[in-house]
Amino acid sequence: MFPAWRFQLREARLAMADGRWDEAAEMLSSEKLREFLPAKRLSQELAGQLVTRARQRIENGNSQAGWKDLDRAARLGAVETALSDVRQDETRRRLQKAQNLLAQGDAAAARQALERMEHRRLGGVDRRTWQMIAQHLEHSDLRARRGDVTSAIESLEKAQRLLPGDAPENVRLGLQDRSAKLHDAAASIHQLDSQLHAALAASNWTEVLKTAESLLELAPQHSAARQARHRAWQVVGMEVTLPYKPNGLAAKTPWQRTPAAQRLAESTRQLARNGKVDTVINERTPGKRIVAWIDEVGAYMICMGDEIVLGQPAAEGGVDVPILADLSRRHAIVRREREAYVLTPLHKTAIDGRIVTEPTVLRDKSLITLGNGVELRFRKPHALSATAVLEIVSRHRTEPAVDAIVLMSESCILGPQSHSHIRCRDWTGDLVLFRRNDELMCRTQKQIEIEGQTCTGQAAVSGNCRIEGEEFALSLEEL
Repeated sequence: MFPAWRFQLREARLAMADGRWDEAAEMLSSEKLREFLPAKRLSQELAGQLVTRARQRIENGNSQAGWKDLDRAARLGAVETALSDVRQDETRRRLQKAQNLLAQGDAAAARQALERMEHRRLGGVDRRTWQMIAQHLEHSDLRARRGDVTSAIESLEKAQRLLPGDAPENVRLGLQDRSAKLHDAAASIHQLDSQLHAALAASNWTEVLKTAESLLELAPQHSAARQARHRAWQVVGMEVTLPYKPNGLAAKTPWQRTPAAQRLAESTRQLARNGKVDTVINERTPGKRIVAWIDEVGAYMICMGDEIVLGQPAAEGGVDVPILADLSRRHAIVRREREAYVLTPLHKTAIDGRIVTEPTVLRDKSLITLGNGVELRFRKPHALSATAVLEIVSRHRTEPAVDAIVLMSESCILGPQSHSHIRCRDWTGDLVLFRRNDELMCRTQKQIEIEGQTCTGQAAVSGNCRIEGEEFALSLEEL
């Protein structure tokens, strides 16, 4: 009579022959079974096949499944050189991706890519060096957005000194180009700072608004410029941001405006038409954008900046919501001002059928028409949240193609309720994305997996990850 281990070995061999490798790996994972030489040989054979499949899966973008195959292969006793070859190839590929992101000026995405390498224990000393470079560059980006260009230049120089001798040429050239732009921006910001303080001292609110807008083009998080712009709007009133009235009448007709308000509106229009203001990086520092690919629901672009530019796709970037239509590259700007959203038309734009030529406060369910046919519905679904949604009403497509654009303030609710920012009708509970300092977090009442790691309550999520629960699944992809 055959011993029990032979029957187990036969079942494992049949599972391998049928292509049920995961099942075979579970059978062969028994330490008692692998004490026998035939089982050990079969384990090594299966381990080799799993290593091959792991390489294919990783190359095809299914890295989570690929790493699971490598872990199984290691437990089955795969040849160390085979495992090492896959890890080295993946290290080179991921390092190159992070370096290309740094060359393109996206330090935050590069840092996240390097953190995922650290999670997989890839790269060693080389990865740690590039992590420090990415951290210095991300700090430089943050300081530049706040207008502290001196600190931004210092952080950039630290990153340049850390570059290894074999650093790719595109990274070196990218940092040199950024350094030149930062030095140019430093002079402009210093001059505009002086002009802003002089205008504030003279209570010249037209000049205050104009100068503050120019400063915010260079440094979108410049606190003094933000405060000055808000104060200018408070002093002059909201005549410059004309809310839509259902009866078709503006808040004030042009001849009823005060001279100061008239000059301010004209100044704002002139500024709005000027879409070529030089900025620190790629003419403008855009906010983070993430596409949520939600299984059986759709795709949604989540814009996390306080300001988004709507327009036609351009190779040089600068557009937050690229729309495939006959539009200008920078056609209109939507800016969040505390709880309100203000649309600034740069080219032909209408709200609820009325042509607007100056900054206008958007109301819930306003219909925005860009050019001659692109229609977007502005909505604020949740009364207690400043997050808004732009639904695509016309048949035009964005790039990448999404169902709607979420203008995320502090949080974004995905769930079945009508007040959810992203409506997922078949879900039984909510998933909430929210900000915590510079991190993106998620919160839910149920247990979920993020990149294969089980989480409960709340957890940090990267701009590129897979989130799965019992009744839903979605992937986040940072643009």
